Amino acid sequence: MKINRFNKDEARKAHGESILADDIISDELNPPFGHAWGYLENGGEMETHAHPTEEIYIIVKGQGQVNIEGEIFDVIEGDVVEIPPDYSHSISCKENEHLLWAAFWWDKKD
Repeated sequence: MKINRFNKDEARKAHGESILADDIISDELNPPFGHAWGYLENGGEMETHAHPTEEIYIIVKGQGQVNIEGEIFDVIEGDVVEIPPDYSHSISCKENEHLLWAAFWWDKKD
């Protein structure tokens, strides 16, 4: 049994150093998908990017906005954001706030 929890002080910079990130699941489980905690604070914004994988964000703590292909959506705790393959996307948090989300991605099924 192992419990993994996001720790800002142990996280690494990711996405062009625009966010803090850390693994959600330990390597011992060898999951068939990619995964990471994402963290922003004080009005921060993740760099816009796209990739050929399916992806979801589960908003764990805080409030912010997701930008998918130029369309902006408000997000709060408990929201699940579905991001189609090859769609440009980013996420941001509000001023004087922090935002924690879990991201999971996998290859698109044919």
